Amino acid sequence: MLALPSGRRTVVKDIVCLDSSLPVAIAGDSVTLTLADDIDISRGDMLADPARPPRTAKTVEARICWLATQSLAAPALPAARFVLKHTTRSVKAKLVSLNSRVDVDTLERQAKPAALAMNDVAHVTLALAQPLFVDSYELNRATGSFILIDEISNQTVAAGMLDG
Repeated sequence: MLALPSGRRTVVKDIVCLDSSLPVAIAGDSVTLTLADDIDISRGDMLADPARPPRTAKTVEARICWLATQSLAAPALPAARFVLKHTTRSVKAKLVSLNSRVDVDTLERQAKPAALAMNDVAHVTLALAQPLFVDSYELNRATGSFILIDEISNQTVAAGMLDG
């Protein structure tokens, strides 16, 4: 296994649930992993297959569905700051650009829209304060999806899928 963000390799020696060992663990299981090496990992860190590691990204392109009742207008973009929640990690994110919006009636793309309203689907570029380990949504739904949370109100304002 590849431990991220350290980049160190290790092997999982044991999967422990309560007082017994398990042959496998699945998403949602509360387990303790015993590693072959003394590596400091904690919540938010990731263990990945070294043959297919996720990419490291500080800027991401994504498709989002805007969920907030208040619209997001282009003049507000430089000040549009969010918390991006990805897997178990949360990082600050800035909306760099609204690249396009999908007309849900015709499925046509409108380049550089002036605003997003509730339930709009858009392609955006986000800059992240810290790198994340991501995959495209097509490749892995768990590491290819995220939500955006308004920093001030703490409300979820968008759900997103990362592009390849």
